[in-house]
Amino acid sequence: MANIHIARNHQSLGSFGEEAVREGIRTGRFSSEDLAWKEGMPQWKPLGEMAPLWGMELPPPSLESETPVATVELSGDGSEPAWEDREQIGLFPSILQTVQSVLTRPTPTFAAMKQTGGLANPLLYFVLLSSAMFAVSAFYQIAATSMNPVSFPPPFQHTSSKAFSVALIGSVLISPALYVVSAFISSGITHLCLMLLGGANRPFETTFRVICYAQASATVLNLIPICGSLIGIILGAYCIIIGLKEAQGISGWKATLAITLPGLLCCGALVLLGTAAGLGVAEMAKMGH
Repeated sequence: MANIHIARNHQSLGSFGEEAVREGIRTGRFSSEDLAWKEGMPQWKPLGEMAPLWGMELPPPSLESETPVATVELSGDGSEPAWEDREQIGLFPSILQTVQSVLTRPTPTFAAMKQTGGLANPLLYFVLLSSAMFAVSAFYQIAATSMNPVSFPPPFQHTSSKAFSVALIGSVLISPALYVVSAFISSGITHLCLMLLGGANRPFETTFRVICYAQASATVLNLIPICGSLIGIILGAYCIIIGLKEAQGISGWKATLAITLPGLLCCGALVLLGTAAGLGVAEMAKMGH
């Protein structure tokens, strides 16, 4: 039997073997209200619901309590991410917990992701974190060009350092609006690809939530100078693939193809245009002779 992950109050208690979980139930280390997940489950579920199915005996309920323990239904109302409980946890702790869970535990995190509640929460997280990390990247760029003018990007090599800094600051100020548009466009294209591949088992909101939480969390790597943004792009793509796989309940190859298909189509279109242009030039050359 695969290891069982146990969580309580948005915090992972660890991964345990069957005997360790059985012993934890017997000693009271784990309660029926704790959430459990193992490979193959679509989402986290209460340990009290899963233990009997795994052949584990639960202690009898206390005679002092007549209120049954609430269970999590298959309605998509999961326990992740912590960002959506920021009013109880706090703004910065919820951001840190969400980033940590998405980047270090993407499989159980997206398996337990809340799939209802609207687009506002994931959009706010995406815009807030992405804009902040873009500002960090802009600061690094300004610092680099002020110390070494040769490091100007090619379009700005004949621009003064002051003008370049003003342009970057202007980009930072308008970045929140651009990220709002980006969130809907990238999520819309990805969900359309999922539909074409037969992998859209849940609505657009699910795809939107995966894109926002995965992509924004990976931008924290912009804090690493020089190579951080590139690593963030790669890690963000990986988290999106895992997120789509778990949240939409599809295979890994469908999730991978869903985010690479637009690029493949664009490359194919460019190849066709280049081939057509080359053939046209060749025909014109023949006619000239």
